[in-house]
Amino acid sequence: MRDLFSGTELYHGLDQVGQGTFGKVAKYWRSSDGELVAIKRMRLKLHRGVIHNELKLLGALRRLDSSSSHIVQFFEAFCDQTHHYLVFELLQKNIFQLQEEAHFRPMAMRHIRAIACQMLKALQKLEEISIIHGDLKPENIMLVDHIRRPFRVKLIDFGSASIFSEVCFIKEPYIQSRFYRSPEILLGLPFSGRMDMWSLGCVMSELYLGWPLYPGESEMEQVRFICETQGLPPCSLLDAASKAHLFFTVTKLVMDVWQEAAGKDRRKHILSSLDQLASLELTGHQRELRKEDRAAEETDRRSMVDLLKMILTLDAQERIAPFDALCHPFITTEHLSSSQELSQYHKACRLAMQQVSTQHPAGAPHPLGASGATRAVNSLSVFVQKRCCFTGMPSLRTLPHTQSTVQCKPCRFILSHLKLRQPPSDSIRSILCLLNVILLAS
Repeated sequence: MRDLFSGTELYHGLDQVGQGTFGKVAKYWRSSDGELVAIKRMRLKLHRGVIHNELKLLGALRRLDSSSSHIVQFFEAFCDQTHHYLVFELLQKNIFQLQEEAHFRPMAMRHIRAIACQMLKALQKLEEISIIHGDLKPENIMLVDHIRRPFRVKLIDFGSASIFSEVCFIKEPYIQSRFYRSPEILLGLPFSGRMDMWSLGCVMSELYLGWPLYPGESEMEQVRFICETQGLPPCSLLDAASKAHLFFTVTKLVMDVWQEAAGKDRRKHILSSLDQLASLELTGHQRELRKEDRAAEETDRRSMVDLLKMILTLDAQERIAPFDALCHPFITTEHLSSSQELSQYHKACRLAMQQVSTQHPAGAPHPLGASGATRAVNSLSVFVQKRCCFTGMPSLRTLPHTQSTVQCKPCRFILSHLKLRQPPSDSIRSILCLLNVILLAS
């Protein structure tokens, strides 16, 4: 993977980390400060319109505080003759990958709450600046650092996003991934940022169930699944919907068409109402709980379903707003703190929320310091991947102690930032010793 120069920064290519609809994402090492970054690469000929739109939106998002808004941090953009490049902070993995690693087991309520709270804050910020994300799904919710900050997440990928005032006149936009597509988009109704709230409700349900709530293979099946669980949309919505004739007749549902289109039902749980979510016995939700905490978990579950019903409202105008959802008892945990003595369940829920808070959790400082340790670890990581100066050395006795004797830029950076102008200290020697063993073994 070739290196990139933006005009002000030199980026050393490491490896590809993902691929989206409009481009590929790779991991790079920024030589000026040793930070690892993610660079999204898009072909100019194929995606010129998408690039222009995303750049405009990222310019608006750049004014937000990335940490408190839970939106990915954007650094810069540049291009060459064939490609356009967008530079972002490097995040760890997305929520779908996390589910996949857990074999799609249902997620604990405290973790669903932590993710939902952060995404509500992100949507609240987007609503304040009139931006619609348009593609909220597990793949676009990224973990920041799952080891040090469990379940701290950020919203990514604004390739399908839009400014509300510029798209509100479009009658039938084709946006949102199908499993998370809102009724207003499916039926051809006026839309707003509340479509993202619907998507978030579907994501929360999916984390709770371990499987998508409405996994339709087509828009027809998607509408059928929604109606079978939540009932028919009000007549006022159907009268205003430009695509209603594709799914409904004047007097009844087009059941014959539905039956012909339906193949194997992909739903794991076929529900006749959202209220049934609270009574499902899902493996994993209660296994880790003590007997005395199960009542608290059941109360928590009912509170989540109450919020989900407000989020998954068919009429977008009646759907709960991000700010109001943040005040719901499920997010604030008010329903768990009625007793004077906090249960173990409530304490675990509070800890989960503290771990994803904007401030770094108390009592968990990095042993080497925040920024210096990050740069050092990133740089060490780079030369391990590059197989650079230390490859094949029989021992650290031959370790170069001055920058002038080192030709590799990552290794020179390490010597500079860790100040190895004298023989390395015991702690640094231990780190390099371990890396030397790894390199020799490979």
